[in-house]
Amino acid sequence: MAHETPPTLGIDLGGTNIQCGVVIDGKVKERDDTKTKAAEGSDAVIQRLVKLCDKVLEQASLKRKDLGAIGIGAPGAINIKKGQVIQAVNLGWNDFPLRDVLSKELGVPVVVDNDVNVGAWGEHQAGAGRGFDDLFAVFVGTGIGGGLILDNKIYHGAKHTAGEIGHTLLRADAGIGRRSVEDLASRTNIVNLLKQLIASGRESVIPELVDGDLSRVRSKVLGQAIKQEDPLTMEVVHRAATYVGISIANTVTLLSLPCVVMGGGATEAMGKTWMKWIREAFEAYVFPEEMKSCKIVASELGDDAGLLGAGILAQNAIP
Repeated sequence: MAHETPPTLGIDLGGTNIQCGVVIDGKVKERDDTKTKAAEGSDAVIQRLVKLCDKVLEQASLKRKDLGAIGIGAPGAINIKKGQVIQAVNLGWNDFPLRDVLSKELGVPVVVDNDVNVGAWGEHQAGAGRGFDDLFAVFVGTGIGGGLILDNKIYHGAKHTAGEIGHTLLRADAGIGRRSVEDLASRTNIVNLLKQLIASGRESVIPELVDGDLSRVRSKVLGQAIKQEDPLTMEVVHRAATYVGISIANTVTLLSLPCVVMGGGATEAMGKTWMKWIREAFEAYVFPEEMKSCKIVASELGDDAGLLGAGILAQNAIP
């Protein structure tokens, strides 16, 4: 069957896992994943990545020569012109020439961008951000990241770090670790604060949900506690959502954006309640009044945002 464009591979390279998918006509057709094992070094990670690519291609009855290009979303600061990972702390990489190394291994053109930018691009092209020339995508999980699309292009900025909403400050007078949006509203912060409050004697359904092992509290558990309307969880999550909403209001006020897409594992797990509280804070603080019309919407692609965004981005690298 003929396709409008050659198949591409979309890769989401994380500090813990690597996901890879075959993207054909704007859809992920086959996918698989493997552990990153970054501690073993960059050479070992690349070899696992190559093996994963070949495995997914075989599942799709394709060969390397059938590919138009490969797109990869990697953590940290990325020099997109060089295809270089400037710094990725969770991979232990500095100035690593990912594009050139992977292209040499597979014999296919490769394009590299920041993983959050790639997720934003996926939502812009095929998800909740379709139809908007400009949008901001915010992904809440272990940390908080943002990707900015302006005039239908990923905006990188002079130093390749545009969109890093998680590192913007909300409480400059607070101590280190309690200042930024990420400090105050990531899943990591929500979970740590809940643990502290439970240890201090506050009642919660959470210990029951994890059989007393608070080290098992993750996004899914937060979602379960919210569904049960656990008062302590609702209090902590509402506070975090307010911080996110204020930060989004600041960004929309600055750039006059028409759409913000919320994604990430924590957003998906905490669902409509989380989104409602974010919208309420956003509407309370955005300026001018007309900007309340900005759409604050949940991701439509979920985990596929990165794979699909990378695969679609790869089309730009097809000779």
